[in-house]
Amino acid sequence: MELDENALKLIRKCEDREVATQGMGACQVMLQEMDKGKVDTEFMEMDDPNESYMQMAQRIKPEDVPSVLRMAFKMRERPNVSPEMKNSANRLIRAIEAL
Repeated sequence: MELDENALKLIRKCEDREVATQGMGACQVMLQEMDKGKVDTEFMEMDDPNESYMQMAQRIKPEDVPSVLRMAFKMRERPNVSPEMKNSANRLIRAIEAL
């Protein structure tokens, strides 16, 4: 899935360490929701495919925020993702936009 220019700008915004640090909490919430919902990992870019989303949430670092935001954009567009997951992705996106 190709991301639009606005999504790419927002991901680049997260490369700023201060923005990324402030967005970590919203990323953790989304990852925890993904763990509860058993989201399919086939479309996610994960460093360790054996790692759960809960483990990712517990070890998240500022440099992980752009990757989690990219997941949020992808999850938001997937047709087979629950409304709760899409809401979680939208909350993360809005949180980063507000920073």
